[in-house]
Amino acid sequence: MTLNIVVMGIVSFLLTVALISTGGGLAKKLGLMDVPGGRKKHMHPTPLMGGLAVILIILPLMIAYSLFFPSYFQSAIWAIATVGGLIAALAIVDDRVHISPIIRLAISALFFGIAMSLVPGLQIGAITWDGGAGYISLGRYTIILTVVALIALINAINMADGKNGLVTGLCFGFSLILLVSARSDLAPILGILVGATSALFVFNLNGKIFLGDGGSYGLAAFVGMFAIYVYQRSDILVSADQVGLMFMIPVGDMARLMIARIRAGESPMRPDRNHLHHLLQERIGWRNGLFIYWGMVFLPTVVVLALPWSSWAMIILSFVCYWLVLLCCKRDSKGVFTTA
Repeated sequence: MTLNIVVMGIVSFLLTVALISTGGGLAKKLGLMDVPGGRKKHMHPTPLMGGLAVILIILPLMIAYSLFFPSYFQSAIWAIATVGGLIAALAIVDDRVHISPIIRLAISALFFGIAMSLVPGLQIGAITWDGGAGYISLGRYTIILTVVALIALINAINMADGKNGLVTGLCFGFSLILLVSARSDLAPILGILVGATSALFVFNLNGKIFLGDGGSYGLAAFVGMFAIYVYQRSDILVSADQVGLMFMIPVGDMARLMIARIRAGESPMRPDRNHLHHLLQERIGWRNGLFIYWGMVFLPTVVVLALPWSSWAMIILSFVCYWLVLLCCKRDSKGVFTTA
């Protein structure tokens, strides 16, 4: 099984590299180019390759592997791959014609809801904590709350996609954690996700490609659905607080911004430069900010995977660190905290 993981990871990586290396013309023909202007800081038109990688590489590889190695989770893989591909396709259309965020999220919620109804294994049936010691059944609210959680995640990941390497690095790290946590028969499927996200990360970090909405929404949908599926079948990722800790920083940052915008009488979906990643760049430069952001996300998660009993301590520590970093970023050169 380890050989299958390695092979699928390498195949996915190489195919994604090949798509990125040769797909610039395809992106241009489809109108998937990010042109400089407005709030954008890049200088040259850049291909939006993330959605194409989801649809042309990740989706078919997962379907193909599940056909050649059928198992009890085949229906779940088909549902995850199909919904991830549909959400990526929807967001690719948005990259071209700019669909209303409310409509885009509503259609995504419909896709998730249908998948949950057809494959119960993709539902969050219960919330557990303290390594599984605490337990609350979601009962008849299972599908609704699962869909809400996934919509929050894909929107948070999309909102975090403002700097080269951030979201591709997050999705690569999330995929790697899920691979390590998954049972051996599911791990090769996650190897596909690890291989593709690692290739996207390498090219995105240097600004050769951007994910676009197609990439950020599609990858977030894959990560979110796999997190639910692995969480319910893992001997390592055994409680909901561990999963929640993985996504706490991007989702929490989204919640902070949306609340602030609503309080200011603005649309919660209005873009601005008050995201944590923007503030980190302005304070300490992007490369340093990138490592700080990743550290805030992944270090507590790794600790909790090794020591499940420490989950609440890590959640509190992450919350405190987030606000301390935020306050430090908002402090001006005279030590005065700004409100912007």
